[in-house]
Amino acid sequence: MGWALSRPAGDAAIDALPDQREYLSLASNLLHGQGLMFIDKRFNDQVFAFRMPGYPVFLAACGANPRIARAVQAVVDTSTVLAVYLLAVLLAPVRRGDAVGLVAAWIVTLNPYLIYFSGLLLSETVFTAMLAWAMYLMLRGGGGQSASWRQTFVWLGGCALLAISILVRPSAIALGVVIALAAVIVNHRRAKAYQQAKGTASVVGARWPLPAGATMLLLAAVVLTPWGLRDFRILGRWVPLDTNTGFTLYDGYNPEATGGSDQSFVDRQPQLQVLSEVDRSDYLAAKARQYASEHPAHCTWLAAAKLARFWSPVTLSSDYAQPRYRLAGFLYGVPMDVLILSGLFWGDLAPTVKFFLLTPALYFSIVHALTVGSLRYRMPSEPPMAILAASVVAAGRANSWKRTSSPSPSGRGSG
Repeated sequence: MGWALSRPAGDAAIDALPDQREYLSLASNLLHGQGLMFIDKRFNDQVFAFRMPGYPVFLAACGANPRIARAVQAVVDTSTVLAVYLLAVLLAPVRRGDAVGLVAAWIVTLNPYLIYFSGLLLSETVFTAMLAWAMYLMLRGGGGQSASWRQTFVWLGGCALLAISILVRPSAIALGVVIALAAVIVNHRRAKAYQQAKGTASVVGARWPLPAGATMLLLAAVVLTPWGLRDFRILGRWVPLDTNTGFTLYDGYNPEATGGSDQSFVDRQPQLQVLSEVDRSDYLAAKARQYASEHPAHCTWLAAAKLARFWSPVTLSSDYAQPRYRLAGFLYGVPMDVLILSGLFWGDLAPTVKFFLLTPALYFSIVHALTVGSLRYRMPSEPPMAILAASVVAAGRANSWKRTSSPSPSGRGSG
């Protein structure tokens, strides 16, 4: 909260990142009855579907006031800590659940990137919290003594939250299906463990007639259809996501692409000035696909470069090149990566649990190897992976306690 409220809120601070200005303009126009639109100054053109509506609606609910939005994001970001704690307690071995949860909560609490981005008017903070809570709800509602309607509603709540998150981050369009299927595997394992202990078990969802994957597809369609119909009414074209897709795709596949984001190509393509919003996106997407088909070797190199940027422990953007930023990232990121790998290969979490916690990271690795790579896009997948890291730290503390409290030869505890 201190970080959020101490950030400057003037035009210079907002305009330093164009995405912030676009989101804030959308929110302000929505509040003033002009709808979800803003003026794209690169083309001096009104755009109606360049950004998904989820985050602008969040800003509008905050009165399109940067300070209020940042304060609310501080609370939202803090809720991610609670979601990770609860998820860790649910997934860790029973005797160490609370310890793993507390360590995971501290790891998320001290994440410098989550803190920093909570002070920016960008969608990362809100989407990260939605993902963490959705993962918890989907597991909390699954597996147990009985498949009650209450548990089913909790599970459906997690599914719905993931579907709604597409309106915040369109790249998550298939994430819900992947996580839902991974949650089914984990829930079946938890149900079997309960059955071995208590003699009875069932997996929540038995009362729900659709499989998990089909449920997510249905919910995604329900969430996106109103947005697509609105775009069709205004633009005359069905746009289920946004018209930024073509820009993002060409950003990742063009002769000057490096793996990072650099949309200066707009200034070198005057033909974009005479195209409509939808046609600009289609034109750039077609050029990107053509370049990718004609330059497979370069695109393979670009995929590797994007993954390197995605998994970099330090910021690579010139906007955050200051030594203090990179030092903070290094001091947190490198030990975190070591602990995650240790938890993955040597931790005592179940293999299905490890896969579940890695699902967002694996999904976004693939997505951004195909589009644009940045540490920023990895952020939502870090809180679940904190549980992998915490499982190693908590195990080490437990082993240390056992050694210091074990009986001595004289029969008295050495601790």
